[in-house]
Amino acid sequence: MAAYNAARYVGDALASLSIQTVRDIEVIVVDDGSTDGTSEQVLLAARRDGRIRLLRLGRNRGQPTALNVGMEEARGRYLAILDADDEATPERLAHQVTALERDPRLVLVGGSVSTWCDRHSVEGNPWRYESEDASIRVRSLFKSEFISGAMALDRDQVERHGLRFDETLRLGADWALSIAAMRVGRVANVRPIVMRYRVHPGQLTVGMMDDLRSDSARIRGDALASVGVRPTEDEMRTHLAVSPCNYWAFGAHRYFQARRATIQEEAERWFERLRRASARTGRVSQEALRAYLDEIASLIAGCLEGPPGLPGEAPSACPVSHPKACVAAHPCR
Repeated sequence: MAAYNAARYVGDALASLSIQTVRDIEVIVVDDGSTDGTSEQVLLAARRDGRIRLLRLGRNRGQPTALNVGMEEARGRYLAILDADDEATPERLAHQVTALERDPRLVLVGGSVSTWCDRHSVEGNPWRYESEDASIRVRSLFKSEFISGAMALDRDQVERHGLRFDETLRLGADWALSIAAMRVGRVANVRPIVMRYRVHPGQLTVGMMDDLRSDSARIRGDALASVGVRPTEDEMRTHLAVSPCNYWAFGAHRYFQARRATIQEEAERWFERLRRASARTGRVSQEALRAYLDEIASLIAGCLEGPPGLPGEAPSACPVSHPKACVAAHPCR
């Protein structure tokens, strides 16, 4: 667990690990230069549960670095991540260990998560991810099919292949790690809910929107290159505009809004080039790719049937109640 100024939440996160049905665990919390009493809350939890261990970094170095430090200190057979503002379900580790032990080719396992609006104390819709390796590989060209705090890894394979979080990324290090894992083995998501994902104004993903200079564009570019296609800037803009995301309504991307008149044709051209290039390399299932591209095409068509709104205005959505409007009288963001 990487924790930065998480004093308000980290106690609940650690409590959720203390009641795991898998009892033989260690919990390593890396305080990433917090200034709000996070370490004190961790030490308080450690007095109640001796399996909890605190490591302190002298200054804030970023979540990827903190997670790498924790992974290097870990002694367990498997590695699992939980963000300091989220909570694991009691059988989370049991579900993931079972999956990893059943298939020795698995490098990474995630799972479904429930959502929670911290501001309004509202339970939201679950986020469910594809379970099969072939579908995950295709979707990962457009969006992350894992959520960082719900990831579990085979430590032997992590060490054998030198898998680490990319410390040059501010956002999306979990996505980049999942793509690196796909290059050396299989990946999967278990069906059960494994984590309660808290949405609050202070989290890193608040207000993000992908553009050509974003970390997510770089991650997508690397993933696309790995299947044999390097998009032009215009193709990447189209790719970003039609990539589904849990954090905003489909069609909300600025480029989508600006190019409503032509976005469907642009997407069709880009999808055809992606199909041809990936067929030549054979690194993703063409059946899974066709199915997902058809799904996105349906989303585009459905979005274009709705009203365009004002110029430059994006449809509002709450990640918890998505695709409904925010439950608050005044939007959270």
